[in-house]
Amino acid sequence: MAALSAPPLSLDVDGSVWTILRDGATVCARPGTVEDALVVTLSPAEFSDWAQNQITFNGLLVARTLQFRGGTLRDISIWDSLWITMLEGWPTVEAGLVFLDRSGAPLDLNASFTSRDDPAEIAHFLREAGYLHLRGWFDPADMAAIAADMDRALPHYAEGDGKSWWAGMNDGSRRCVRLQEFIEHSPTTARILSSDAWQRMRQIVAGQNRLAHVPVEGRIIEALFKPVGVKSGPSDVSFHRDCHLGRHAYVCARMTVGIALTPTSEANGLLRVVAGSHRVAMPVEIAKTEPYLPVVALPTEPGDLTVHLSCTLHESRPPVFAERRVMYTEMPLEPLDANRGAVDTSVGELRERVSDILRRVDGAVPAG
Repeated sequence: MAALSAPPLSLDVDGSVWTILRDGATVCARPGTVEDALVVTLSPAEFSDWAQNQITFNGLLVARTLQFRGGTLRDISIWDSLWITMLEGWPTVEAGLVFLDRSGAPLDLNASFTSRDDPAEIAHFLREAGYLHLRGWFDPADMAAIAADMDRALPHYAEGDGKSWWAGMNDGSRRCVRLQEFIEHSPTTARILSSDAWQRMRQIVAGQNRLAHVPVEGRIIEALFKPVGVKSGPSDVSFHRDCHLGRHAYVCARMTVGIALTPTSEANGLLRVVAGSHRVAMPVEIAKTEPYLPVVALPTEPGDLTVHLSCTLHESRPPVFAERRVMYTEMPLEPLDANRGAVDTSVGELRERVSDILRRVDGAVPAG
């Protein structure tokens, strides 16, 4: 709280107000509000969801239901991180954070790996930095075939169908930017996800952990268009975590893999990550403006892979002169409870609800 100049947080739940604030070197909760507090008004149901990490302040904000006064978006973002710290013990700031390789030498945060590199080094880098750039893991010709599959699949999608996302363009048109259930339209994608090379990659990044088996069907993978000239909608998203809407404690035991279908670069947009942000819960708004952890760009060629842990901060920089295409899939850890399913779909359902809200705000469909 001191390092980030966080204001006290007052929670107004159905007229009952409590405040969380610093008291010397500790933290306390007091009834009522205090001067200069960030005051957040929640319904009892919203408070329950927030207190149990089912949703974050950001999730409520994106869903257009968060009510607050006496603070800024920066304060809201800081308290999202501080609440995780209080719930989980995940530090928000940590002086002297270092990145080391397996021998104890400084880690090159711009390193990339081929399929010939030491699997132990690859697994270590992912856990130390929170991300990977895997170079040349698949045939560029297959990437071109998948890009063509996206064009052929597009007529099977329509805005509001529950399996695609759309964005508003500068010229007033609407463009599809995300295809779910794409596996049904791309035999090449299905072949890659069933290949020995894919299974070897899974084993390498798993390290000492065990990844869950997820069938190659349904919504196992999404195909994304990144067009030039997006004005509104869920296309290129600035820094966020995959748990930014909520449920970090429930679903962040997973990795997200990007498959580059077209080139990415500093000149035309790419994926950027915040190294170590899975170890230190730096607030999202601070990552956008004044990051205190290293920001690393990951330029890719067709057939390259990126991997990031679900709670690593990352962003997609918008294309400038040429459309980009990429696919994303998630690899969850094997559940500790064998009776539970491997895939928790609750975050996906929340994302779909938020996407629907954004469509309505953009004026693409009527409310109701």
